[in-house]
Amino acid sequence: MALVEWDLMQLPDAYVQRTLQSMERNVEVAASKIETVRGLDATAREVTRSASDILDILRQARNQVSQGERDTNQTATQLKAASDRLNLTSGVRRT
Repeated sequence: MALVEWDLMQLPDAYVQRTLQSMERNVEVAASKIETVRGLDATAREVTRSASDILDILRQARNQVSQGERDTNQTATQLKAASDRLNLTSGVRRT
């Protein structure tokens, strides 16, 4: 949401950078905790892959913001899709 708002010039760069960094840290911590579990099953491995995808997209988004690239619609769409895949993989359903 912050990325879309930034794209519409409704949020300052610094706020969006901090938001994306915070998201990145949270995903890294969660993925790290999952990876420490011995004998990961297929679902857990899929969750860590999804988390890795999200981290890549978050880094891409931060680069776009730092470079002032306002056309972030595709990145926001990719981030939502990766988040949806993670939710499906982890068994979390949003309504």
